Amino acid sequence: MKAIIITLAASLFGFIYPPKQADVISVAPEFFAEPGILTYKQKTVRNVFSQLKNAKGDYRSRRPMLRFVKSSGGGPAIAYPEQELIVLEEKAYDVCIGFGKDSLNALANILAHELVHCYEKHTWEDYFAHESKGFGMDLGVKDEALKDEVQADYLGGFLAYQAGFTTFGIAPQFLEKIYAAYDLSDEKLSHYPKLQERQAMAAQSEQKLKDLLDLFEMGNYLAALEQYDDALEYYQKVLGSFQSREVYNNVGVMSTLSAMKLFLPSENKYAYPVELDVQSRLNGTRGDHKKELREEKLMEALDYFEKARQYDAFYPIAHLNEGCAHALLGLSQKDDSELEWEDAAVAANRAIRLATGSPEWANTHADAKVLLGILRALAQDSVGAAAHFAEALNMNANHFLAKANLDALRGKANASRPSQGIDLSKELIDDLPFSSIKLTKTDVRGQIADGEQYKITLVAKSFASSTVFANSATTGSGGNKQTKDTFLQMTGPGYGKASAKGIKLGDPQAKVVEKYGEPQARVNLGSGTMLRYKNATDFSGLIFQFDGAGKLVRWAIYK
Repeated sequence: MKAIIITLAASLFGFIYPPKQADVISVAPEFFAEPGILTYKQKTVRNVFSQLKNAKGDYRSRRPMLRFVKSSGGGPAIAYPEQELIVLEEKAYDVCIGFGKDSLNALANILAHELVHCYEKHTWEDYFAHESKGFGMDLGVKDEALKDEVQADYLGGFLAYQAGFTTFGIAPQFLEKIYAAYDLSDEKLSHYPKLQERQAMAAQSEQKLKDLLDLFEMGNYLAALEQYDDALEYYQKVLGSFQSREVYNNVGVMSTLSAMKLFLPSENKYAYPVELDVQSRLNGTRGDHKKELREEKLMEALDYFEKARQYDAFYPIAHLNEGCAHALLGLSQKDDSELEWEDAAVAANRAIRLATGSPEWANTHADAKVLLGILRALAQDSVGAAAHFAEALNMNANHFLAKANLDALRGKANASRPSQGIDLSKELIDDLPFSSIKLTKTDVRGQIADGEQYKITLVAKSFASSTVFANSATTGSGGNKQTKDTFLQMTGPGYGKASAKGIKLGDPQAKVVEKYGEPQARVNLGSGTMLRYKNATDFSGLIFQFDGAGKLVRWAIYK
């Protein structure tokens, strides 16, 4: 969904040595602005900067500060990673405003790029070049610096995506406007790339970004389809390039959900708030009794939740999910149940403490109450369990997990949600009948997993305003080999047509539920929600994806 601009060491958006000291006034603890810059500009820059940093959630060191100045003498935006400082010029802000409805996306574009420089500690090339002038080493250093710029481009784009910004396609226009605003003609850029070169680099970075986003989106959609092991592989691929508290948390959630499939229904009748689809767990009869494997997965999940907490010790979701993993370990390890459940209670109470008073974490607060209720139920304290479930319902009268667990506590069967009977012959994206789409070997994108007993291949094909993805997962070998193919056709950014029942991008969740009924699953994402509808006769249907404001951002047909 996103793109980012190119920068150069000691150039337009890169480093300058040493940084200038501006006469500044404090506006917020991590944001400073020179006198004379209008207040609304200060607020806008501060808000976008805060959203980007919150999306990264990296609190392992002092968070980068932003200095908003009239003029830095060094260019539109400059990063000083060792000082954890970013400087943004007012003129660069004005260029962003020229993008109209995309002005905030353009601003996120440039700030996310500089944040990546700080997070990735892109400093040594600049200082080395400064100290080694005259020794004939500048070209090699410049090549390494350019690699950092490409990395800052596509990782900055992914960071902007996580923060909810849409920056794809902005880079070429932004570069053109910046070059014009700063009068950067080819004659003045003897040591730096010309405009066309910069734009070519931006296009290269945008392709890298698209590949990374495809992996992340496939992980989200496979999670919605309960293919947790496959989703885990996609998230781990993302972690190879981009680390954040949310991605580490998602990997841990996939490990936890994968472990839950290995409990027999008779062993686990409660629905934990780490769940993506509570219905499948409360009524399921699937799952083999594989004690060692599920405990291994739960231990892996705890390791990922710990990594998420290392990024941000005040991230309540990681504490909540850690508590769920400990609770499940207590179910599996009978000899250590009490110790695991004590750890789970501590983690749940920490999540409550961190979430209390913050609207952003209201759902996490209620979910932690649900976990405490499950722990009391496991301790045979039905009165205490019911009280915690009631607290969650008081916080959210529609909290399905609280209702379902209260029913389970009282021995009531949980009613399945009826299938909506999706007619895929009427659901067209890009006017293409889903059954008519063919993928070939030339559409293979690459191997996601390549083990002896477990292989995953990603296949993708683009159409006018959509992309068709196929996840091909093969398990076993020889005569025991089994292959499962999952197909998804997703709408692209700005898709202008409607679904068979008149749903368009930007519509609220309530309208989708009005037209299609209650979904079989609601999937909570870090930046929104998914609703999944299943066909009555086979494993096919629709998935609608919403942003944090509850607006539809895309939908997909799956089979």
